[in-house]
Amino acid sequence: MKKTILSLSLALASASSLAGVIGFDDLSGDETEAIANGYQGLDWDNLGAIRADAFPGSGYAAGTVSYANTAFNRDGGTVAISKAGGFHFVGAFFTSAWLDQEISFEGFRNGELLYATDASYVLDTTTPLWIRLGWAGIDTLVIHNSSGTQWAMDEFTVPEPASLALFGASLAGLMLSRRRRNASI
Repeated sequence: MKKTILSLSLALASASSLAGVIGFDDLSGDETEAIANGYQGLDWDNLGAIRADAFPGSGYAAGTVSYANTAFNRDGGTVAISKAGGFHFVGAFFTSAWLDQEISFEGFRNGELLYATDASYVLDTTTPLWIRLGWAGIDTLVIHNSSGTQWAMDEFTVPEPASLALFGASLAGLMLSRRRRNASI
């Protein structure tokens, strides 16, 4: 019984952290500040966070999917998000801040290009677009845009491999303990 409770507790504890969804809501939202390297375990080059209500009617307001803030490319140019040791990028919501534009992506590992989008994604200022890439084993994600103006990004999703392993081990333990319990009945 104790093993079943422990396995179930581990499964429930790790299930809530199966994917790291970064909503930027714990940042100040002061658009003059850059997102600090190390935030949520990643390094952020040329990205800031802005409050959804900073520019009413803009793509920042429309693009904030989470509670209060969204990330944005600070100077309207290319950005890079990186992590030593690598990460898996699932996807994120993107919205153009001021005018329709196109963005494209590249994924690198140790300076070698592993992935690149075949086509650009068109962003408007009114509706967040979920872009799912599912790129595994990259250490740098580069986002390019066509217009030289800002875009908003929210719900940046990166799975946490340790949590996935913990969840799998917990489920295996739960199934094993149920099998043993059923065999003894």
